[in-house]
Amino acid sequence: MSLLIATIGHLISALLLAGVGVLVFSQNPSRPVNRMFFFAALAPATYGTGLAIGINLEPSSFAYSVWMINLVNTLLVSTFLHFTFVALNIQHAMRWVIRSSYVISIGIILFALASPASFIPSITPKLFTKSYLNAGPLYEFMLVHFMVAALASGAALLWAYWRRKEERRKLEYFIAAALFGYGFGCIDFLLVFDIPASPVYGMFFGLYVVPIAYGILADNLLDIRVVIKKALVYSLGIGAITAVLMILILLNNMLVARLPWVQFWTIPILTGTISFVIARIFWFQLIENEQVKYEFITVATHKLRTPLTQISWGVRALLDKELDAETRDITEHIQSSSNRLIELTNILFETTEENSQDYAYTKEDVDFAAITKTTLARLQSIITKKHITVESDVAEGVTAKADSRRIASVIEVFIENAISYTPENGSVHIQLEAEKDSVRYTVSDTGIGISPAEKKNIFLRFYRTDAAKRVDTEGVGLGLAMAKNIIHKHKGKIGVDSEGENLGSTFWFEIPRT
Repeated sequence: MSLLIATIGHLISALLLAGVGVLVFSQNPSRPVNRMFFFAALAPATYGTGLAIGINLEPSSFAYSVWMINLVNTLLVSTFLHFTFVALNIQHAMRWVIRSSYVISIGIILFALASPASFIPSITPKLFTKSYLNAGPLYEFMLVHFMVAALASGAALLWAYWRRKEERRKLEYFIAAALFGYGFGCIDFLLVFDIPASPVYGMFFGLYVVPIAYGILADNLLDIRVVIKKALVYSLGIGAITAVLMILILLNNMLVARLPWVQFWTIPILTGTISFVIARIFWFQLIENEQVKYEFITVATHKLRTPLTQISWGVRALLDKELDAETRDITEHIQSSSNRLIELTNILFETTEENSQDYAYTKEDVDFAAITKTTLARLQSIITKKHITVESDVAEGVTAKADSRRIASVIEVFIENAISYTPENGSVHIQLEAEKDSVRYTVSDTGIGISPAEKKNIFLRFYRTDAAKRVDTEGVGLGLAMAKNIIHKHKGKIGVDSEGENLGSTFWFEIPRT
């Protein structure tokens, strides 16, 4: 029974890891943190599958080959280390650590393939397993590398937790994941050295993905779309149902013997049909929801481009003629607004095609002070009408290398939202903080604020808080999603702080200066 439990447990853990890894990767394969999470999930999934098969094989050359899958452990710890540094956005500063870890991992694999006996001298039955590996000197060296890299990941997470107070909630998920993964995963090493620790406990290594999955669902940990979050919920549910069905299959012989009406083929056909129907229903529902949302944006942006382009041509034709000063001023204002709408339409389209290269980012010196003044001048009539006090601490001459038009769009979204959602006689404070390597742009207001439950979803497409809907019934919830996409393309950070509804909010972004 212990062998059966260990086998099923490791297979379920592997399935859970692989499923969540694929879902996160499929959302945005070009995003480094998504890619590294996929590899950090795939490596332990491969290990768990290999162990589940190996413990059921009598000692043989084939069983020996299966146990050599343990080589993936050296890549497992390197990919998790890499994932940790990417998630903390310190991969560039720690690139030598990442490279060193991969070099050691590849070296161990090459030496093990050249001299397998130095890695696994033999496999023998242990406890309830039909075979289990024995460690050679190279395996012990791999284990040292495993522990050092694991400690490096843990140290980086704890350092970030101590230094980055505003990110502590998200870091708690990563720390919990590391504790689950390494805590339970290391149990399987004990039997290698003849310490009688049951592999049954090691099957819980896949639980490391649970804090990550919960973080994705609760706090948008890896920035995946709402539809993928739903897919994650459904996939975990389907995984649980599948686990139950797998147990029924394994108990098939017992059920056939005890229940006369059950044939040997009844349970396999029944469980297979149920699994297929459930998966098909849920998956096609999710695909349909995804297509409706994003086809709407794509069609809308294409439809907007044509009339906006025609307006732009018509305005240019007017400006080529002799016009009085007042008419020329109005026409130039129409041209400026038309050009801005065209640019916003392009950016909006880009947010639906995150991998598209149609709109390349051009880096130049961004003048934050000039963008702020232009935006405030355009909104002056609303500011005056609502008697809002605006303070701007954006110093002249502070620049950063970025796409000026897109950064201007982000600033406009921040300032427009602050003014729109701040009641009469309120205040807005704009600030630019410059450091050696980055700039931080902040817009604070005394407006409607954001509840803790809604704050985690504020940058999602189509999401609007209940308070925002009451103030502006025509919004669609795309401005902040667009802003987040732009900042991430600049390798920056974006966020919001708010104590709750009616307590104001502070939106901020950081981008590198070079």
